[in-house]
Amino acid sequence: MPSRLKKPRPDKIPKCHVHVGDKIIVRSGDAKGKTGTVIKVWPMKQRALIEGEASLYDTRHVRANPQANVEGGRIRRLKPIHLAKLALVDPTTSKPTRVRRERTDAGVVRVAVKSKHRFENSARP
Repeated sequence: MPSRLKKPRPDKIPKCHVHVGDKIIVRSGDAKGKTGTVIKVWPMKQRALIEGEASLYDTRHVRANPQANVEGGRIRRLKPIHLAKLALVDPTTSKPTRVRRERTDAGVVRVAVKSKHRFENSARP
């Protein structure tokens, strides 16, 4: 009996409310209430890498390999966070905000629900 059943992946890439370069705040988990910047987004996995105050790290123990010029020791690397735990920071209020999409002549733009601030779509995952 398998320990965990994998869900089937969607056929098309899901839309994300978070893009690369966005300022975010973590809504739950170890880094709750901390802010950071999005480095990379994986829409199919629903995960994002965050740098800054909100970044989480994994520690991996690596054995030394002199033939490959690899030093041994502990390596810290960034840990991806689920997109549901992230909220965009509204620049006008500096608080977390929900986002909806509006169609304009230039294309689809993300808009903050309460303050109606428009986020530019320059860096798209």
